[in-house]
Amino acid sequence: MKEFFQLLLKLDFKSLFFTPTENGFLKFFRYCFVGGIAFIVDYGVCAAVFYLMGDTKLSTVVGTTAGFVFGLIVNFLLSKKFVFTEDAKTGAKGEFLWYTIIGLIGWGLSVLLMLVCTEWLFSMNQYISKIIVAVIVLVYNFLARKILLY
Repeated sequence: MKEFFQLLLKLDFKSLFFTPTENGFLKFFRYCFVGGIAFIVDYGVCAAVFYLMGDTKLSTVVGTTAGFVFGLIVNFLLSKKFVFTEDAKTGAKGEFLWYTIIGLIGWGLSVLLMLVCTEWLFSMNQYISKIIVAVIVLVYNFLARKILLY
């Protein structure tokens, strides 16, 4: 954490974002940043589907799925560049496969939590639910990928 704040105070953006590191906190910061970009893509696609299909259970599932697919691709590409620069434990051939499997579990968690928030327990707004669920799934994805894949 100390290294992160030193880099931030020095405005050393090159080291903050680009220089390879083994610092777990710095990696999590980068993952949150990358996740934020992927979330914008995910949320935008999801919101477009909600808008086009209306407020239905089907739109919740379709929107969450479509957003997931686009967000996963953006997240993988940016994570390889900025976060998980080391080789995967599975080797290059299995990396995207395992990245996707972990992501699919995250997608299932997303759909489940979205339905819990919007339909089954809380009757929350889809757009607000998406933000809450995204934060929960972001933490799951980072930990799963860090522990199991890298």
